[in-house]
Amino acid sequence: MAAHSNRNLPPLWPWALALYDRPGATRALLTLQDDAGLDVCELLWGLWLLAHGRTPIAEIDALLAPVRHWQQCHTQPLRRLRRDLKARAIEQPWLEPMRTHIKKAELESERETLRQLEALGLSASSRSPGHAAIDTGLEPLTGQLAPRHQRLISSLRLESERMAPPS
Repeated sequence: MAAHSNRNLPPLWPWALALYDRPGATRALLTLQDDAGLDVCELLWGLWLLAHGRTPIAEIDALLAPVRHWQQCHTQPLRRLRRDLKARAIEQPWLEPMRTHIKKAELESERETLRQLEALGLSASSRSPGHAAIDTGLEPLTGQLAPRHQRLISSLRLESERMAPPS
C-alpha cells in the first residue's frame, strides 16, 4: 500500500467517529449502506476528502480493490454474524456477550478499513475545483443515486463541512 502522504489532513479515524456521532449521521449512513448498498467506510473517507478540499479520483476502483477485498473477507462477515446474533440474543440473552465481542471485532475491522483508505493518501484524490458538487464529488464512490439517497449524502456533507477546520 502507498506510503501515508496526508500531511495536511487530520487523521481519518477520529474524524470519522466524530461525524458518525453527529445528529442524524448514523441513521443516514446505515440507510445508505442498507438501502443503497454503499460502503460506510468509503463514504466517510469520501466525505473526509471533500471536507478538506479534495475529491476521490474517477479511476478509484483499482486503488480501492484491496480495501474492498478486506471489507468483503473480514468486515462484512462480522457484520452479518453480529446482525444475526442481535435477533437471537433477544430470545437467548446468554448470546449477548458473544454479539458484543463480534461487534468490537467488526469495529476494529472498520478501523483497519479506514486506515487503509487514509493510507491511499493523496494518490487517490485530487484537489476539488472550488466547491465540488456532491453529485460529482462522491460519484466515483457512489455512482448514480436515487434522490432520497442524494439528500442523505447532502446532509452528511453539510455535517462534515461543519467539522472541517476553517482554511
